[in-house]
Amino acid sequence: MKDFLVNLLPSFLVKFFARAYVSGVGIDCAIKKARKLWIKNKIASTIDMLGEEVTNAEDVEKIVQLYFDLINKLANEDFPKHISLKLTSLGVDIDKTYCINNLKRILEKAKQGEIFVTLDMENSNYTSVTLEIYKNLKKNYEFGTVLQTRLFRTKDDIIGLEGLQTRIRLCIGVYIEDESIAYNKKKDMKEKLVEYTTLLLENNHQVDIATHDHKYIIRALQEIEKRKVDPSQVEFQFLLGVPRVRIQKELIERGYLVRLYVPFTIEWKYAISYLRRRLIENPSMLYLGGLDFLGRIFQPLTKQRRRPILPPRK
Repeated sequence: MKDFLVNLLPSFLVKFFARAYVSGVGIDCAIKKARKLWIKNKIASTIDMLGEEVTNAEDVEKIVQLYFDLINKLANEDFPKHISLKLTSLGVDIDKTYCINNLKRILEKAKQGEIFVTLDMENSNYTSVTLEIYKNLKKNYEFGTVLQTRLFRTKDDIIGLEGLQTRIRLCIGVYIEDESIAYNKKKDMKEKLVEYTTLLLENNHQVDIATHDHKYIIRALQEIEKRKVDPSQVEFQFLLGVPRVRIQKELIERGYLVRLYVPFTIEWKYAISYLRRRLIENPSMLYLGGLDFLGRIFQPLTKQRRRPILPPRK
């Protein structure tokens, strides 16, 4: 029912309520947003182009060239430079070897520009091939990938990283999966987020914790600080447009890097597909998008001192 209702929404309404979650059309919009976040708030970004499931080589090559352009433009910037990409946009559905070669081209280019790359995780149909490619190329390239706590297999996937010092973005995941392979209650997914954060850190991996839930940010932080993990081994990541300014500021003051996912699009139709998927997973985005819109209008009227969200260090 939720899927049906979201898909009934006209595209212009999706765009209006959720536009805060996308930096805009074109590379320059994303770089401008990333630059502003860093200069104003010392918040880092990971820039990603929306669009996936490319099925012809001509479109794949356009995407590779677009990432080359992004890397070239980022080379002149002073903020922390980080991009993410999807295997389906690099031709994995055409041919795996072809996809790997395209990924290598981007990794080589990014290495020259000192830009970190994260290999995004897509739905469960791509989990095995994504991890296979990641583990094979990790021996020669310094880059990261994503694990989704909703999948039953994720603990085994973490154990399967033994011998590699990886960087893992840990999130509950946005793709709806069958209950035979995944948890269907968000509480279970978030509990696993804390459990797997600990497991990854105990096995010497760097963890990027991606959640907007204050409760689970605090619980993960308590596990991190109980184990005296160096803040450089952990990041806290959020989506662009979700109003979490206070806790982001407190995490930065505590010595942790905060990073926002900053997507851009080459056409709004790709952004609309992304936003619909986010709305299906989290319908409160409509409410949060409205808050963001009102907050930008009334921000000067709402400044006040509040008690900290994060508990004091022990």
